[in-house]
Amino acid sequence: MRAPSFRVLFLALALLVPGMAPAVSADGPDCLVEVGGVDLQSSTILDIQAAMSRAENPLTSEELVTRYLERIAFFDAGGPKLNSVRAINPDALDVARALDSERAAGIVRGPLHGIPVLLKDNVGTDFMPTTAGSIALKDSVPVRDAFITAQLRQAGAVILGKTNLSEFANWVDLSMPSGYSSLGGQVINAYRFSDTPSGSSSGSGVAESMALTTAAVGTETSGSIISPSFANSVVGIKPTLGLTSRAGVIPLAPSFDVVGPMTRNVTDAAIVLGAMTGVDARDPATAAQAGHVPPGADYTPVLDEGRLTGARLGVDPEDRPSGEAGTLWDRALNDLRAGGAEIVTIDFLKEGANVGLAEIGAIPNEFKASLNQYLAEQPVPPSGVRTLADIIAYNEQHPEEVRYGQNLLIASDATPGNMTVGEPNRIASVESARAAINQAFLRYDLDAVVSFNSQYVNVGAAAGYPTITVPTGYTQSGRLPRNLSFLGMAWDEPELIGYAYAYEQRSLRRVPPTEVNTGLFPNGCTPPETAPATSP
Repeated sequence: MRAPSFRVLFLALALLVPGMAPAVSADGPDCLVEVGGVDLQSSTILDIQAAMSRAENPLTSEELVTRYLERIAFFDAGGPKLNSVRAINPDALDVARALDSERAAGIVRGPLHGIPVLLKDNVGTDFMPTTAGSIALKDSVPVRDAFITAQLRQAGAVILGKTNLSEFANWVDLSMPSGYSSLGGQVINAYRFSDTPSGSSSGSGVAESMALTTAAVGTETSGSIISPSFANSVVGIKPTLGLTSRAGVIPLAPSFDVVGPMTRNVTDAAIVLGAMTGVDARDPATAAQAGHVPPGADYTPVLDEGRLTGARLGVDPEDRPSGEAGTLWDRALNDLRAGGAEIVTIDFLKEGANVGLAEIGAIPNEFKASLNQYLAEQPVPPSGVRTLADIIAYNEQHPEEVRYGQNLLIASDATPGNMTVGEPNRIASVESARAAINQAFLRYDLDAVVSFNSQYVNVGAAAGYPTITVPTGYTQSGRLPRNLSFLGMAWDEPELIGYAYAYEQRSLRRVPPTEVNTGLFPNGCTPPETAPATSP
């Protein structure tokens, strides 16, 4: 194993000590986008693994992590200050070096070996704080990793750090903008700074759009993976409830919460989803996945450009938007037809789509019950909070950070905080959403429903059914991303991934923010000497 260079040591120190920044040189018009012959914006995990396994001058995980840390320092902590990354794992470079040593010894754990991953900061890690963006949970380190964190680490991923998010998964106050948290501040959309980064997984979406990591993890209760994937032109998979464990994830509403990958391409999303999948005794919902997961939880065999052939895809013509977006819609449908799909005209869920909103009513009570249980299982944080009521009281003492109020927290604390309360209504919401989707699929003999942007996010979330979304183009002079989504029935992830991959390969519409937003380079392509740094 090589000794760390002064440049790498200085970089690691710069990311840990406020006020320091790495002195690095730009190597292309997108600034720091290339490392070891790999373009970070366009390469897949398989491309990176090929570069790591080549005989001459192989790319190392240490070099890859270093380049991502440079990009975080340049774009996120400095320059335009996108603020998508809340904290860097101080051991990331050491982990990368250890995995490089394994590879040199002939041990390669799988496609994620040495690959950097950012976790949304409600996903538990026993080696750094997990906060949900709350100042009350600053420096709160869980007793153990979340199940999916352990899965990713076992697969060889380097946990690069934590992304900012809408605090408590966007459940603090109705006036709070997406991407804001009292601890992390405001996340900024890289395509156009004035646009919302959207959803609660906003930091993961922006970090992915800017290639600040190879892959990121998001969570969704109702739209918080799919919506920020739309807003930031990335691929997101909202899986079937029960495919990925929520154990060790700070909860919002366990009846609807899921965890899924956010990446720049379908290949990476499929690989990361497979690594996260598994039955976990701490999350009973995962028992239902038995018999529904591909052998070895490997979703890569469906990455076939011919997967659209013969697929019956339902489209409601009334969902066609006007103007530029309508033109993109027409082009996307033509791409699907050219790939061999049959576009079936449907009248989809005019009532059922609204049914999906009913799960929102279950959140206050579930949030109080599940958050209090989570806090009771963790060490007491420095703030001393042990319950939702404690967090509300702590926030009242810090109005300068909790600047938008906390009416959703207060409303949640006013509920009984018992998971059995309201259970009939919650079950009815789930069953009605599932019935609406099932009936539409049966009536029209569908393989998937295609939508543009977010028409059916709510009904899919309420049903606990999967959706995958893929970039499909841009409006407003290339600055406003648009995505195409595929909604399926329970455990349809292989089919949806196959359709999304075939569409992606036929269209290849994604454009990085660096190609359309000159504001990302306020000082040109030379990284500043004294950019603010991201602290752990």
